[in-house]
Amino acid sequence: MKRLLIILSLISFVALLTWSCEKDDICPADTPTTPHLIIRFYDISDQDEFKNVRQLTIAGLNDDDSVGELIPVNTTNPDSIVLPLRFQNENIETVSRFQLIKDSDYATNDNPDDEPNIDVIEVRYTPEFVYVSRACGYKSVFDLSPPGGISKENDGDNWITSFEIINERIEDEFAAQVIIYH
Repeated sequence: MKRLLIILSLISFVALLTWSCEKDDICPADTPTTPHLIIRFYDISDQDEFKNVRQLTIAGLNDDDSVGELIPVNTTNPDSIVLPLRFQNENIETVSRFQLIKDSDYATNDNPDDEPNIDVIEVRYTPEFVYVSRACGYKSVFDLSPPGGISKENDGDNWITSFEIINERIEDEFAAQVIIYH
């Protein structure tokens, strides 16, 4: 009888431990995370055709307009880019500015007629924090709808002709949100 009581106690203890343990709080790698702004480049003359940007280099601009960190571009002549957006404050309009430098390799040429063409774009958006799970925490999504949007600084020699916002809500990591015509 004593042995049976010990065995039942042991089984009860193991069952209690098993039921009280929680699943590991590890965020799966395939869980959607905070998306980036995806921009596709199209030909202004044939607006259904992608158009690569020759020797594109991108730099983020700090709040004081100083050049920040260079943003890597997958290829030197891309037809699309991925830009990170800031998300410090929820539901507060936020601004991110970027230099898009076309023909960036011209800065190393000896020909004074060949110069890089720098356009500055400004992206206005409102971040929103969305709960994903206990393991993953929160992710941010962004709203480009008015008063948000995208604009460029006019410098008299813009290579960017115009923009089109095709998705006002940035929540998909794989879908483009903005088209730049050039």
